Amino acid sequence: MIVRFVNRKNELSALEKLFEDGRAQLVIVYGRRRVGKTRLLQEFMKGKKGLYFYIPRGGEETILGELSRAVELEFFKGFKFQNFSAFLEYLSKKFDEKYVVVIDEFQRLSECEGAISLMQKFWDEDFSRRNAMMILSGSSIGVIRRVALEGDAPLYGRRTYTIEVKPLEFLDLREWFKNYSCEDLVKIYAAFGGTPAYLEKIDERIPPERNIISLILKKGGALYDEPEYLLLEELRVPSHYMDILTAISFGKRTFSEISDFTKIRRENLTTYLSSLETLKLISREHPVLIEKKRTYYVMTDPFFEFWFRFVRPNKAVLELGLEEGLWKNIEEDFNSYLGLVFERISREYIVSKIRSGEIEIDADVIGRWEYGGEEIDLIAYSSREKKGILFEVKWKELQYSDAKNILSKLIGKSHLVKIEKKEYGLIAKKLSGQEMLKKEGFFAMDLDDMA
Repeated sequence: MIVRFVNRKNELSALEKLFEDGRAQLVIVYGRRRVGKTRLLQEFMKGKKGLYFYIPRGGEETILGELSRAVELEFFKGFKFQNFSAFLEYLSKKFDEKYVVVIDEFQRLSECEGAISLMQKFWDEDFSRRNAMMILSGSSIGVIRRVALEGDAPLYGRRTYTIEVKPLEFLDLREWFKNYSCEDLVKIYAAFGGTPAYLEKIDERIPPERNIISLILKKGGALYDEPEYLLLEELRVPSHYMDILTAISFGKRTFSEISDFTKIRRENLTTYLSSLETLKLISREHPVLIEKKRTYYVMTDPFFEFWFRFVRPNKAVLELGLEEGLWKNIEEDFNSYLGLVFERISREYIVSKIRSGEIEIDADVIGRWEYGGEEIDLIAYSSREKKGILFEVKWKELQYSDAKNILSKLIGKSHLVKIEKKEYGLIAKKLSGQEMLKKEGFFAMDLDDMA
């Protein structure tokens, strides 16, 4: 297993600016478990005087015991804080020495009666008047919202900055995996997503397919039960949520389709969907540039989409140790699934090109378009310029003649899109004749460009 630290430049830069600011800082860092929060904070603390505390599950005695062990070398073996107030008084002295204090999984303090309120009191009356930098990091997103991010939360209004640590994007994987081809990286991203703790388990010496089988499909594999564990940690009764995620992974994307598939009562389904949105496991999307917008629910993480599409429905077979046979049966469907993931990757790539100025458009709308049975995979539109670039995305190897045929059909249906000035593009797995297409005024790119 190779441990890497990839990207996170924006997060590190924000933390450094706060550290140099000279004022008291209460920073909330949150994100799903295993997404790399602790690794980010360790990187930030390098070269600084700092204290790192981890809050374990358990009551006050367990928590105080862990906090005490973290600093007992400073005092004597067996040292113990008598109460949480004593711990906060200790931190007050450290802030005078410009220590950075990180409290990891801080949301578990809510299980310790009065701890969060006491922390609020110390911040108001003591820490905020010193050169304090306290970073509260956590992974139970629902609890963190209740204690720190919502309007009536105890720490709301005290925090000076909030960082949501998200999974890495596809383009970051090029920095992580040096030996895989770009097509291999698409397969890795489609199955494992961008969560660093999952990526660290991948053995780059073997093909992506073998990693998928051994780590995700094989009973006892490192990620075989991972989504179930995460949902059990966040939700009291995860079975309905798992049914919803299975429905979405099978292409049931509207409220009605999900309701019909899961048989969950519609009034309850609204609450379940809202909870999954809070956990950042799903999001809502709307077709762009049309008046009557349907709401679609989509999975936000390729790993969870892969798991609910290929693992959960086949658990009975996988429990028997038949993962090799299953892979042969799902391989064709997996390739179709790669097409959906490639659309997501292409959108990410186009956004990066617009951001860098390599594609010149002040886009304020970007997304999929559909109307009356017709679809366009991606449109980048500038309402100021009244200009749009329309893209088709194909997970195929295309010759020049194939590309011209696809672009001709795209131009043919573009009259349905209400845009004054239009340009056209094609993104493919492999695209021959790119230079000719560019000379003809088209945007043309493939995986090699992403590499």
